[in-house]
Amino acid sequence: MNLIRKSMKSWVAMMIVAALGMSMATAVDGDPDAKQEVRDVAAIKLLKERKDVSLTYVKGLVCPSCALGIRLKVSKLPFVDPTRYKRGTDMDTKTQLLTVALLPGLKADAGSLGKAITDAGYDPVERYSLQSGKLKSHPFNKVKKSK
Repeated sequence: MNLIRKSMKSWVAMMIVAALGMSMATAVDGDPDAKQEVRDVAAIKLLKERKDVSLTYVKGLVCPSCALGIRLKVSKLPFVDPTRYKRGTDMDTKTQLLTVALLPGLKADAGSLGKAITDAGYDPVERYSLQSGKLKSHPFNKVKKSK
């Protein structure tokens, strides 16, 4: 009887671990996008507070480990100021916003930024700017992944 209880407890424990693992995978892969209103408010705040930055909504940016691949690819771009933030990038997984620090006098090249994000395995959706104090979005063209 004791053996049956122990094996039953082991089976229940394995099922709980499996269920937790599946729910965590769903959270990452289940496309838990931030609400557009939340992202817009955060984008306006960031663009007002930070100078010489490029701000991008990156679909799939939902966990801190996402930051590693994106940071590796984006930090190599010639317009990125690697002395600011972490190698020139700051990421907020709650709003899915990527802030890229720009070198003084340079603008972000949307094509190469989008390609770097795509090569890191994520989907660049749109860039943001402020025009007359209002948030303006600039959609990315679909970029093919490099091999």
